[in-house]
Amino acid sequence: MVFMPRKPLLRSNFLPYHVTARANNREPFRLSQSQVWRELTHACFSLSIIYEVEFHALVLMPNHFHMILTVPQHDLGKVMNFFISTVTKEMNFISGRSGHVFGGPYHWSLIGNSRYFGHALKYVYRNPVKAGICGLVEDYHFSTLQGLIGGTHLSFPIYFTRSRLELSLPSLQGLDILDWLNNPFPHEAETLIQKGLRKKSFDSILNRETRRSSKVLELLL
Repeated sequence: MVFMPRKPLLRSNFLPYHVTARANNREPFRLSQSQVWRELTHACFSLSIIYEVEFHALVLMPNHFHMILTVPQHDLGKVMNFFISTVTKEMNFISGRSGHVFGGPYHWSLIGNSRYFGHALKYVYRNPVKAGICGLVEDYHFSTLQGLIGGTHLSFPIYFTRSRLELSLPSLQGLDILDWLNNPFPHEAETLIQKGLRKKSFDSILNRETRRSSKVLELLL
């Protein structure tokens, strides 16, 4: 059997990454979502102190999570190794079990400009709606959006930072954040964003596809 080497990590200390990882065997996590959320956010707090990581979004789904973060001082590989190992150790201790909590390596995609950051941010916060778990983004508890809108249930327990790309995001100027998040992507655009987030550079597939189709470009503005 031949194993293909992992693609090299694209390193940046100022551009954000989208990161996702699934539970082992794609099954629901062993603990309740409240317990998993607590362990994820505790690990995020540790990373913000030890590695000065800036977190921009976190959404916990029943069997995976989505995260957008910037790593100013250390490389993403070191940060995520700490995150995965810490969460695995604590969740195994609580559940009284051993072995892998996450099934396989985490996946990451580097986000290169403010427009694409907006697509990734909206995609992450709309994940529970797309999965049919809730009707509106603000109704989902296991999301850092709760902290942004002043929710008291499971709000993010660490300092939540806005990315420099988010601060310059033109699509949010003059718009209510919840209206923007609750307005679904056109199907073609959402499919393209899903493809982009599977690539190491989120920009690469979007740049290529939008050059091919002015219609797609219009959908993504």
